[in-house]
Amino acid sequence: MRKYVVLVTGGSGFLGQHVVKHLQLYGDSVKEIRVLDKVTYDQKLEFEANQTIRSYTGSITDRAIVQQACRGVDIVLHIASMIDWSLFPNRKILHEVNILGTQTIIETCKEENVPYLIYCGSSGIFAGPEETHGGTETTVKQPSELYFDAYAYSKLTAQEMVISANGTKLKNGKQLRTIAILPLPMYGELDYIAIPLSIRPFKGKTYPLVGSMTATLQYSYVGNTAMMFVKATEAIPNNPALAGQFFFAADDTPPDTLPGIMKPFLDLVGSKPSTWHIPYWFTMFMMFLFYCLLYIVRLFKTVNLPNLHFTFGSIAFLNTTFYVTYDKAKTLLGYEPIYDYDTSIKRSNTFYSKII
Repeated sequence: MRKYVVLVTGGSGFLGQHVVKHLQLYGDSVKEIRVLDKVTYDQKLEFEANQTIRSYTGSITDRAIVQQACRGVDIVLHIASMIDWSLFPNRKILHEVNILGTQTIIETCKEENVPYLIYCGSSGIFAGPEETHGGTETTVKQPSELYFDAYAYSKLTAQEMVISANGTKLKNGKQLRTIAILPLPMYGELDYIAIPLSIRPFKGKTYPLVGSMTATLQYSYVGNTAMMFVKATEAIPNNPALAGQFFFAADDTPPDTLPGIMKPFLDLVGSKPSTWHIPYWFTMFMMFLFYCLLYIVRLFKTVNLPNLHFTFGSIAFLNTTFYVTYDKAKTLLGYEPIYDYDTSIKRSNTFYSKII
């Protein structure tokens, strides 16, 4: 069996740490793992590492460090990304990192003769007013608008760049093969944002419902998402027909309403969902007033807001049905979730209990 050198961009982050872990534990065809991240790689998950990680510290927008990290690499897992869907997202940085950074990765793959590029996209590129019930990669349509605005547009543009680069020539005359994997909202160890920011303010209190929240949503455990990257790493060198496609990274976490999804985490902190909800229209109206106020203030003073979940897009997202299948990944990548739902929740809550 041929062994490959794999580079993980963004390997120090939430998903990246899990990808590195699962490459170590299950990547039978991997002989060397490299990490390129603005933060020097330090193992934060508990597992017995079977090989040393070569860490490159720098940004994916820095061509010199990207070239250094890619030299001699066979497969790039491009996970590094700027995530910002706040009320006033930094569009400049989103463009520089998510679009220009991805362009740098693609160009460097060609220059350094890296034959395989696996891109980490986002299911957010399909999050819009149109509902999706059990969608697949062929049935889900581009929405009329994107709930997560500049962030989603930057990820959509980057994914289109990666898929369009499939089949283009490397410096040595061979072809670049690309695919994209689209994670859903994730929970699990090292998540300091999605679940903690949602439930920490309501520890021991009532969890408010904004809008009716009867829409069916879908989350996934980060360990299973990481495993799909491992399966893609194994599959694409052996099956060129996979190239040019994208895959939803779902697992067996049951699609449910937001209160249903949050229940095991709310139980952890002694909280329960409210028995009534704040009307959707009222919430959006108050958000509009808040937005207008901040917009005026920002004309005269710099206001640094945290990347809050409470935005027009997030409220709409939590009230719009969206769930998909992983049938395509199962068929073409040989992917199966390796953690069942109960195990995923148990592992996640062990972590959350320490930080919330």
